[in-house]
Amino acid sequence: MKNHASAHGQMMHLETASLEEKVTYLLDRAQIIDVTQRYGECVDMRDFKRLRSCYTDEIEVDHSPTIGMGRMHISADRWCEMADKFHSQLDGDEHMLIPQSIIINADTATCHVLVHAKHFYRNANGSPFEALIGTYDLGFAKTADGWKISRSIQGIRWTEGNWQFHTDIKESLQSES
Repeated sequence: MKNHASAHGQMMHLETASLEEKVTYLLDRAQIIDVTQRYGECVDMRDFKRLRSCYTDEIEVDHSPTIGMGRMHISADRWCEMADKFHSQLDGDEHMLIPQSIIINADTATCHVLVHAKHFYRNANGSPFEALIGTYDLGFAKTADGWKISRSIQGIRWTEGNWQFHTDIKESLQSES
């Protein structure tokens, strides 16, 4: 498929594309949405072994708003270990992810994702509830095993509830790096 700078440009191209290009686009898009949803499901279900299946071997990550550490290039194995350590300290998570603006360029893709994540920590000092409203800007690579996340950049629009327990858990990650 021809490279496109925007979802609109991609849609304009698809109007005159061959049936094969249209079908390939729809299958790729479905797989990208599946990986995005699987990410949230794995975190919420504490299935960090399966979470690893969402990523390429090496990934670029910047989740500074929630874990600090800045932009980093990290192995997916290490990233999933950190996700396990962070989320396993909580008593519950719920991630609602809404993929938007999927742009596919041959074997790479980008996807802007709206995120509503709720966290529950029973032993919090104060309210046990915290909600995060933000975004992920994800990069994808098409591999022999299907589409996988190669980049995850987090943004926060706002939070609600007790952010303090989130900060305490974040510090537990930074103390080991």
